[in-house]
Amino acid sequence: MEFTKSQRYIHALQQLPQFVLHQPNSRDLAVHALTGVIASAYVGPEDGDCELIKLRFAAGHGIDVIGSMYLTLQLSEAAAHELHSCAEGSGPIATRAAELYEHLKRKHDL
Repeated sequence: MEFTKSQRYIHALQQLPQFVLHQPNSRDLAVHALTGVIASAYVGPEDGDCELIKLRFAAGHGIDVIGSMYLTLQLSEAAAHELHSCAEGSGPIATRAAELYEHLKRKHDL
């Protein structure tokens, strides 16, 4: 089965930690966990080389974006989360996040 370029961008986004599958069996939709934005692929025979993906916001409106540019933006976001993560990161932000996490864990018995 051959995927369109638009579908391949969605599949790449699904590999990033800030995205979750919209539906367990759907390979053409992904939801941004922090914003709720639904990213979807253009599908159809005429869309084979289409580099656009659709973004639908929680309020219902949507826009079309260039897949490569959106993926690049989301890669930067994933890298920032990784660098600043209280579990895996390093540096002052990750250290402070780990301190806050420990404090909240103790305070709220998490």
